[in-house]
Amino acid sequence: MKIVVMGSGAIGSLYGGFLTLNSEHNVTLVGRKPHIDAIASHGLKITGVMGTHVVYPDTTTDPSSIEDADLVLITTKTYDTVTAAKRVSHLVERGAYVMVLQNGIGTEKEIAESLDTKRVIRGTTCMGAIRTGPGKVKVTGTGLTEIGSHFPSNYGFIPIISEMLRSAGFDVKVSDNIEGVVWTKTLVNCGINPIGALTGLTNGEVYENQDLRGLIVQLVEEAVLVVEALGINLTTEDPVRYALGTAKATSSNINSMLQDIRAGKLTEIDSITGKIINYAKELGIPTPASETVYALVKALEAKCIAESDYREESSLDIDKLMKSISTP
Repeated sequence: MKIVVMGSGAIGSLYGGFLTLNSEHNVTLVGRKPHIDAIASHGLKITGVMGTHVVYPDTTTDPSSIEDADLVLITTKTYDTVTAAKRVSHLVERGAYVMVLQNGIGTEKEIAESLDTKRVIRGTTCMGAIRTGPGKVKVTGTGLTEIGSHFPSNYGFIPIISEMLRSAGFDVKVSDNIEGVVWTKTLVNCGINPIGALTGLTNGEVYENQDLRGLIVQLVEEAVLVVEALGINLTTEDPVRYALGTAKATSSNINSMLQDIRAGKLTEIDSITGKIINYAKELGIPTPASETVYALVKALEAKCIAESDYREESSLDIDKLMKSISTP
């Protein structure tokens, strides 16, 4: 199978890397320098709880150079979803399926609308990974990958994807309630991720703190009111307990929102907590805890991005100064 991975961050590199181990697949990672350059030169090094591997997928920074594909994995941040999808629209026009493997709510529908296609499959992952340097990814935790689709015309292809991922070493489940799966994962993320981002704590450290554990409960309970009003069937009977259990089970994880804050990047707070708040306002449901946490994360996000830009500009200024000094 020809597979294109749009967004070769930690999760994209993880899935693309293990799919590359199977010689039956031709995998192309699409990403940014210097990560892509390092992989092209020395291979992708994967370490962590799934062993140590060095794999050599194809790489590019320009997806327009790819002629065809059977499957495109969208593993970008949610705010880049539509842009990434449009960059591979030519592959979809030639018959490729798109599988969205992201956090957040509704991204698969955004892709279907922007590309005018029903060949869209939704996935969620509980895998944990971090990029430790250019061309290097560490697997920090393993978990379930669930896939499904809002479009019945895709049901025949989903078992093929499921078996492909399973043979690559992932724990995979096909769901006929993918909307419930996505919302259940979102409830976990809205409870854990913003708190980790604000405090700088791992999931386990958040769980061990009684006050923060209580805040998780408040955030999830507010989101549950929205879910109930929308008539969504979650995949757990006790979402609060499920969120707390997830925090405990993934105790060593540095969640993705905290990783973004540390890197001085945009977070996915808008597609998680922001979406919940928007639905709540439409439904007339108060969400004071969610709104407070959202405002704090957005403020911290802006501060960290500004500081990151300042450091980059300062570094460039120093480079220019050193070059001017060394120029005769």
